[in-house]
Amino acid sequence: MNFFKKYLGDTFELVETLKESEQDFVAVVYDKHTKKVCVMKQRALNSRPIYQMLKELDEPHIPKIYRLFDFDGKLIVVEEFIDGKTLEEILIYQPELLGEKFAANILLSLCECLYAIHAKNIVHRDIKPSNIMLTDFKEVKLIDFGIARLFKPDSRADTELLGTRGYAPPEQFGLFGAGQTDSRSDIYSLGVTIKNLLGEDYNGKLSDILNRCTSLEPLQRFQSAAELRNAVLRRQKFYHVKKFLVAALICPAIIFIPNVAEENFQSPEVELSPEIFSEIQPPVVDEEKIVESPPPDNSDNEIFNRLTNFVINPPTVTPTLPEIPSTPQTVTPAPPVEKPAGEVEFKFYLNGELTDKYHMVYLRDWHSWQKNSYGEYLFPPSMTSRLRIENHSGKDLINPRVDVEFGYDEYTLEYPTIANGQTADINIPLGGQLAAPVDGSGNLLVTLKPEGEPEIFFNKTFFLVK
Repeated sequence: MNFFKKYLGDTFELVETLKESEQDFVAVVYDKHTKKVCVMKQRALNSRPIYQMLKELDEPHIPKIYRLFDFDGKLIVVEEFIDGKTLEEILIYQPELLGEKFAANILLSLCECLYAIHAKNIVHRDIKPSNIMLTDFKEVKLIDFGIARLFKPDSRADTELLGTRGYAPPEQFGLFGAGQTDSRSDIYSLGVTIKNLLGEDYNGKLSDILNRCTSLEPLQRFQSAAELRNAVLRRQKFYHVKKFLVAALICPAIIFIPNVAEENFQSPEVELSPEIFSEIQPPVVDEEKIVESPPPDNSDNEIFNRLTNFVINPPTVTPTLPEIPSTPQTVTPAPPVEKPAGEVEFKFYLNGELTDKYHMVYLRDWHSWQKNSYGEYLFPPSMTSRLRIENHSGKDLINPRVDVEFGYDEYTLEYPTIANGQTADINIPLGGQLAAPVDGSGNLLVTLKPEGEPEIFFNKTFFLVK
């Protein structure tokens, strides 16, 4: 490649050429000064404003832009090398990884990415499995802004009709007089991508959301990435709470209502104040284009609100106490209470301290915590948590699979057998996780699945309070 010989030979060393033509090139290079492996791309000079904004944006779901410079009438982009697999490769070689939870996590991560770039009026225009990467650390990255454009309020259509057929919406090819591409065009492509991950026969809890994303009419889609993200989180939260409450009715390990014969239920000292949580505001759009979104289906919300109210405000029972005898009596100490067979007890430690036996954790001093791009508070990196599992079931828990869900992340731990009478500790990373995703609360759900045994659930709800 003559380009490297003429200009970059003293700075970069060519590692591998990924693409080369008369119009552009993409190559993996080694920066001798920073000692980093990077990706070098040649782009049209008029794309500099987009890449300059991406460089300043520093969005975690986009490769970092290290350098921009002009050469021979072209823009040269040096950006972060992403070590991982594309979703296209996973579809072909590792289809066993695909599923509803996997797809939902990809969807939520890309919603956060799109929210950030759409706020800068950048439209990607080429979202598809080959342009989405998953790193070894399970980070989602949106790559290749080669045909991205800036939204222009006074434009009637795109200057260049570019895109990948099957993933690009009708307006990207000038069809049906739909106008220029905008944020809703990326939402369409994202919806098609997630549909392909889940397969043609998928009919799960994301079906109606994905169908709305891929409507041919832009006005019928979600009008922003924030609106799409909130719809997914609401649907996930409804199913998680429903799953937990159903499990609570059948699993003695997580019975919620306390044994009031032992102690009275004490309500929290501080009442929740929902008004302190700011709602996500979608990017500003042209008022003439704003159309009321179809009314949401409130059936799930009504059920969810009733379930949530049950969890936050459990019924209380006044215990009947025995009368105190007027004359002294000889009291025989009761034998120690043994754990009933069939019970697996959970204890949750936050920063080394045992939380109460119920399922609420009230967090204070959160005003100085770091926020994400939506203004939501994140747990500080120094915060630690540990789940202790005490097996009093009368039998061994054979090689239990431990599934942990919190915020956008979920992961599975293969844990060795927990023998009867033994205790196991599991460290759960909270640093950087959402402390309050939607309404001031965040749920941690742990599922324990021993071989040949029914699943056991444990749930904690975190609340930010004044």
